[in-house]
Amino acid sequence: MFNFIGHLQELRSTIIGLVLLLGATIIGFVWISIGLNHWLSEHLGSVWGPIVLGLIYFLPIIVFAFIKAFVRQPKPLPTSHNETVDIATANIAAVMENLSGLSPFATGVAVVIASFLATRFPALLTVFMQMLTAYADDVKTRTAKTAAKTDNDPTQV
Repeated sequence: MFNFIGHLQELRSTIIGLVLLLGATIIGFVWISIGLNHWLSEHLGSVWGPIVLGLIYFLPIIVFAFIKAFVRQPKPLPTSHNETVDIATANIAAVMENLSGLSPFATGVAVVIASFLATRFPALLTVFMQMLTAYADDVKTRTAKTAAKTDNDPTQV
């Protein structure tokens, strides 16, 4: 089984490490900005020093905004969800044909579940289709074994 206490302790230590790393980064950033402010204030004056420092901090945001404004991303072509989902969807008819020997209710329920999974959870459709295929193969082999057993049994009339 899972060791939940160990996982929680590992998660806790990871979060504490990330918080400490973020805190150290913020403290370093503050001290660098204090040093830059002092240096720029000495060289540019008490008014222009903080203004230039503010522009330096806004420079990455301004560059990002210009890139987003002038570079157009190509619009993606409408494509289907996933190749594996398309393969599973194409094979739905074959799988349901394998289930045709079972009761109509069981086949209908399988079709309803498969259509629900295809619309809501397409990634789970392939897993469900594999389970249905395995079940249909199992039922066929069981039927073949019982038919062979009754044909070879001399006590049956």
